[in-house]
Amino acid sequence: MALIDFHCHAIPPAFVDTLRRGKLAEVLELGQDDRLTFHAPAGIAIEPDMRLRPNVYDGDLILAALDDMRLDGAAISSPPEYFMYWARPQDGLEIARQINDGYAAWRERHPARLMPLATVPLQAPDLACRELRRAVSELALAGVAICTHVCGRELDDPCFEPFFATVAELGVPLFLHPQNGGDVARLAHYHLWNVVGFPFETTEAVARLILAGVFARHPTLKVVLAHGGGFLPYQLGRIEHAWLHRASLRTRCPLPPSAYLRQIYCDGLVHSAMAARLLINVLGADHVVPGSDYPFDMGSKSPLDPLFAAGLTASTLAENAFRLLQRC
Repeated sequence: MALIDFHCHAIPPAFVDTLRRGKLAEVLELGQDDRLTFHAPAGIAIEPDMRLRPNVYDGDLILAALDDMRLDGAAISSPPEYFMYWARPQDGLEIARQINDGYAAWRERHPARLMPLATVPLQAPDLACRELRRAVSELALAGVAICTHVCGRELDDPCFEPFFATVAELGVPLFLHPQNGGDVARLAHYHLWNVVGFPFETTEAVARLILAGVFARHPTLKVVLAHGGGFLPYQLGRIEHAWLHRASLRTRCPLPPSAYLRQIYCDGLVHSAMAARLLINVLGADHVVPGSDYPFDMGSKSPLDPLFAAGLTASTLAENAFRLLQRC
């Protein structure tokens, strides 16, 4: 079995060609020196001075990086900015289709190494369901990746219920990646929008899914959380305490929050063996997968080292990914 990176960002070359032709200028412009301008609404934190670099779309560079990290393959997904949930629904669908078609071409060329996760227009849940079915059934993509909110709409909004039902029905993993929203000005300094904001976003989103009963209603739903699950492993006890002592938290969540950990996996991108040991103690060794956050500087070029230092083995990590991806 293979060691699979579950947190590896890439966009297909065909989509880059679309950007170069200016076809998406209303939502994303590619300017001089490949400078990216995302026309996102206020409150969506985008890395300043972003540029389109070959290591995010050149398949040879991506495979070489996986080799350097001692990883056999990757469940690649779009960087969160490229979900572009602020686009008009039909534009969002076209963006998703182009990315997914490009992913399918990549998978066809490298079936043992690249297992793409579909992009979907979650700003229009009905279109997201349709595109996910196409991506999985026709393109043989391995799962789906989404962000922690949709331009301020939280994932426990009833409008997303059909989407989670579709993911569960198809039996594919859902990779949940943070994207900041709300009062991001408070996190403007010291890169805190990423360092602190991203783990918070993940923690809030998964807590909503648990307490809103999404996992309870869809027992086959499997979610992979980025960045070691945010603060969930450390604060699970606090969430459970609230569930025990506040009746309002039990109206849609019939079991203690910890009961739903069986449906939750985390990547191991925690940057230290100490944090990795906590993650393993809370989730179990069988619910952790490698994650590098390639190609970004907040990622790790040695994502396996903290996991091995914490006692995980290559065979366990490979088996975990295999269980998530076995439909493929």
